[in-house]
Amino acid sequence: MKEQIEKAIKAVITTLYPEHKDVFFSVEYAPKGIDADFASNAAMVLAKKSGEKPMEVAEEIVKGYQGNGDKGCQVEAANPGFINFTLPPSHWQEELKMILRQKDKYGGSTANKGKKARIEYVSANPTGPIHIGNARGGPYGEVICKVLEATGYKVLREYLHNDVGGQVEKLGKTIWYWFEKDQGRETEFPEDGYKGEYPQEIARAALKESKGFDIASLKQFAIDYIFEENLETMKRLGIRFDLIVKESDLQSSGKVAKAVEDIKRKGFTREHEGALWFVHPSLPLPLKGRENGDIDREAVIIKSDGKPTYFASDIAYHKEKFQSGYDLVINILGSNHHGHVPKLKALTQVYGFPAEKFVVPLYQYVRVKKGNEIVKMAKRAGTFVTAKEVLDEVGKDSMIFFLLSTAVNTHMDFDLELAKDTSEKNPVYKVQYAYARINSVAKKTKIKPGQIDLLEHSEELALIRELSKFPDLVREISESYNVHHLPHYLLGLAERFHSFYEKVKVITDNDNETAARLSLVKAAQIVLANGLKLMGITPTEEM
Repeated sequence: MKEQIEKAIKAVITTLYPEHKDVFFSVEYAPKGIDADFASNAAMVLAKKSGEKPMEVAEEIVKGYQGNGDKGCQVEAANPGFINFTLPPSHWQEELKMILRQKDKYGGSTANKGKKARIEYVSANPTGPIHIGNARGGPYGEVICKVLEATGYKVLREYLHNDVGGQVEKLGKTIWYWFEKDQGRETEFPEDGYKGEYPQEIARAALKESKGFDIASLKQFAIDYIFEENLETMKRLGIRFDLIVKESDLQSSGKVAKAVEDIKRKGFTREHEGALWFVHPSLPLPLKGRENGDIDREAVIIKSDGKPTYFASDIAYHKEKFQSGYDLVINILGSNHHGHVPKLKALTQVYGFPAEKFVVPLYQYVRVKKGNEIVKMAKRAGTFVTAKEVLDEVGKDSMIFFLLSTAVNTHMDFDLELAKDTSEKNPVYKVQYAYARINSVAKKTKIKPGQIDLLEHSEELALIRELSKFPDLVREISESYNVHHLPHYLLGLAERFHSFYEKVKVITDNDNETAARLSLVKAAQIVLANGLKLMGITPTEEM
């Protein structure tokens, strides 16, 4: 409907103000407290260009709209120059019928049918248990996958396992220290070794399996142990990957060497300090005219000792991504990788992939609290709170809902006490309770939903209007990746339903009236379920 209103306004502007026919304006759902369904700022935007008063322009557009637009739509100008639109009950009744007809498909579309997207997310540090910060990228990435699928995309979920490099070597030495110590052999703790209990835990697990490990095989055991544990944590959050790429495979298969030779041949490398560096016109030149401390060391591809860097593997991996025939590539990374993003985006030009189709959302730090008390560290990890600990304490649904409720590009506080609360203070409880409440209503009567044309009460129409926002929300998230709008919408919908339920009696002495309102609450349950499922949360049948 928003698109129809926008199209009608454009037609009026083209007739009345042809010189400004391309002016950009918006049509949005009317804000709370405004007695209308939709509102547009077209007149105020146009007034700035024409020099007229906004209300005068608004009144002119209203006259033109009333002559050309939907005759059942009430249109009026409102201070300081908004144009408000109120639709007849029949429009909302038709929307309700659509929800009941489409059921679990409501909110989706075929807008991106035939397109393919590959999305990399989580890709946690391979040397320790996944912490709550990395875990933030999990539910976020999964919602993006589900939303894109809802709009027609075929999605490939992928995970990059960085199982080689200096950090892995350091982990191997740490585990070896504990493995030897557990067998009574004297050894020194490695310089900069990993702290916390988990290296000791892995050493004990290795000892149970065999005493015949050498440092190389023990290192591999440790990497596999951590990797499997992290995948298990993701599975508990409802996340499973279609493709897992190991950095060791990229190197052993020769893909890294071929990619390095490829960009050398294309002229995107320079030698400096005995190492091979990546250079590109879109990036600051790291080799000349800058102090040594300012040189971007992450641009090194091959180190002076001849070993490839992490970025060399990234080049090979992204070459494959950009040349694999996908329409959209998304990398979800922690904010500590922000310096890496320009180099990755430069690779889109190297490999001829549309830059606007490569998206890199960055998620920020998560601070864990218990009420007002900050949880500073986890004993097992040594320096951070693990995702598994939070999952064990608050459960899957609360963990997902809370992680998604704040925009990923802002820091967030995760309140363990609130996440465990089973009252309406907890937002996920309020949403789940709305769903369960509808179940209990349906069980109180044998009357079946129907008689939708009787729904004309202001509270009834307000609830339908809220339900109708869902498809627009799904489309918007598929384009902006602002996933936090989904839990906020569901919370608002739950509050709207609870308000409706308190003010309007669903089961009455009038069977037709009851059937009509049962249709409405059933539609509310459908939308609540569809939204929760996009978040990876299972609706609760009883509470």
